[in-house]
Amino acid sequence: MSRAPVTAIIPTTGRPSVRRAVASALRQSAVAEILVVLDDPDSFTYLTRRLEGLHCSIVRTAGRCGAAAARNLGVQFAETQYVAFLDDDDEWVTDKTQLQLREADAETAVSSRAMLVGTSSRVVPERLYGPALGSLADYVMDRSSVQLRQHFIQTSTLLCSREAALATPWAEELPRHQDWDWLIRLQAAGITVLQRPEVLVKVAQGSPGSISRKPDWRASRTWLHGLQRQVSAQPAADFTASVIARGAFESKAWASGLGALIEGLRNGAHPTALLVGASGILRAGGRHV
Repeated sequence: MSRAPVTAIIPTTGRPSVRRAVASALRQSAVAEILVVLDDPDSFTYLTRRLEGLHCSIVRTAGRCGAAAARNLGVQFAETQYVAFLDDDDEWVTDKTQLQLREADAETAVSSRAMLVGTSSRVVPERLYGPALGSLADYVMDRSSVQLRQHFIQTSTLLCSREAALATPWAEELPRHQDWDWLIRLQAAGITVLQRPEVLVKVAQGSPGSISRKPDWRASRTWLHGLQRQVSAQPAADFTASVIARGAFESKAWASGLGALIEGLRNGAHPTALLVGASGILRAGGRHV
């Protein structure tokens, strides 16, 4: 095995930003190999040209399988002790993986702070996650603060052992919340999840063409119901109001949105979550079910 113990796994449909993502992985002293997992069979020629001169390998899915399937395929092809995931529109800060390896082991997955980059930039999360905070599901679903990014864990910040990723694969049927779902199931399998305080990733906001970003409030509702006892009542109410109700309103499913908002209120959702849910009414212009 190579002295560098990490494989970078980058799912893509061939977006131009993938070259920048690969370049950021190449700057990592702890990365032995970079697997770019292509999920669009029509983009292979374009992608090879786009990545010309960069040392990486291209792996192809069966075609349009989704980001979770692409990540699982990357884990299967990886030949290192650890794997780290990177979306094709994000960037790693130099030595991101090396710093995370200080805490990673067979039973510990490591995240970090990130900088959200878009029309404006901000560092998230304000409150780092660690075992002392209890359930990961409660952490990511809590909407008790006006600062909606007070709690944050995202795919491009994640590093874990390859064995853990093989034992707990990403859920390929989920159109949304794939990173949260995977982390919650990792925790249920006995893996500790930590966040380092450094800003180690630049996360792009609002990028078009993502293979993992599909707004679907019905899928969010089904996913929440499937969690059962892994999330407490108030964070579940927050999620119902701020994600499901808002998504239904944005899709102009007015009755479903109102029902989810009332359900959140009845189950103790924080006022902030209710406001976020109601904001979907204002964002509904031009959208269709």
